[in-house]
Amino acid sequence: MVKRHKDKLTEKLIKETAKEVFFAEGKFHATTQEIATKAGVNRALIHYYFRTREQLFELVLQDALNNFASRLTDVVSSDAPFKEKVSSFIEMFTEATMKYPYVDVFIVTEINRNENPKFRILSPELENLMKEKFVPELKKEIANGTIDEISTSQFIVNLLSLCSYPLIAKPIIANMFSLKQREYKAFLKERKNIILNLIFKA
Repeated sequence: MVKRHKDKLTEKLIKETAKEVFFAEGKFHATTQEIATKAGVNRALIHYYFRTREQLFELVLQDALNNFASRLTDVVSSDAPFKEKVSSFIEMFTEATMKYPYVDVFIVTEINRNENPKFRILSPELENLMKEKFVPELKKEIANGTIDEISTSQFIVNLLSLCSYPLIAKPIIANMFSLKQREYKAFLKERKNIILNLIFKA
């Protein structure tokens, strides 16, 4: 029982370290030895738990996407007003992307390399939830005049673009405006209301 618990802790440590190396530091080509050294474990343990580096990579990517999808599901399925949902999404997306800033870069690279990647960005369940709950709520806001006429896909792309660019372009923005880490975080926090004011009329 104790050994099984220890095995689970070691497996989790390796996965979390791999996420840090791949998606926080952007070292997509890091070796199992680099991951093992950072985790403070023997490299043989990585092969024991995950067999290959590629399998570990795919697993931690899907894990990161699943975590994001789970939090997105909570936002979309809530009974909060639509504007409050969008506000929650901005906060959630910013937090997730600040933690793992290179996930988006990898996804774009992988889809460019392979039109049929092994991972899914949205599960079928989340896609259905978006159609059944998010889309009708968006249409209601448009009908009420709080949002300009726009298709669902364009609305989502606008929202993602407004959220993601300041995160992806952090080095450029920080350099351009001489922002320290604390100032950059304040800059991102300020953007939430700016984005909401751009999307909603009232």
